[in-house]
Amino acid sequence: MELHRTGGGDRKLALVGLVYGLVSFVAGGAFAAVGAWLVAFIVWASGGFFFVLGLIVLLGSLRPFRIALSESGLVVQSEGHRFAGPWSQVDGIYIEQTAAAGSPPISRSLLVLWVADDVPMRHEASFPPQGNGRKGHVIAEMDNIRETHNQVADVLRRYAGERFRSLR
Repeated sequence: MELHRTGGGDRKLALVGLVYGLVSFVAGGAFAAVGAWLVAFIVWASGGFFFVLGLIVLLGSLRPFRIALSESGLVVQSEGHRFAGPWSQVDGIYIEQTAAAGSPPISRSLLVLWVADDVPMRHEASFPPQGNGRKGHVIAEMDNIRETHNQVADVLRRYAGERFRSLR
């Protein structure tokens, strides 16, 4: 089974920023044509900001994302993490619930991977250590995955077996 990222909202937001930036460029030109240079500068500056912001969001939404689960192993290409290997190279894969923080308090549900000691990973592990003192790799936020929590948990129970644990 392959997990899919939800991402339509990011691209729509990026499109709004890009369109606003382009419209601001034209509107600023109209203000400059009538001699209102200060207004034209303000419109161009805000339009440039939103154009660049839209471009950044668009590029971020195009990042590679692949999490494939099968009985033979796991493939991860997400959040800068790269892993492809059999389940024997995985010490654990958990659905973790973070403590509520912020105002209003919000908790997040994360998919966290612990690989065997001898398996190289591109990034350092960042998830707080569990009982064995090792940190995990956050490979996805469950809110950003199209499949439901229960669907993901069922597939992980089937393929990962005892390596899977849901703390939600």
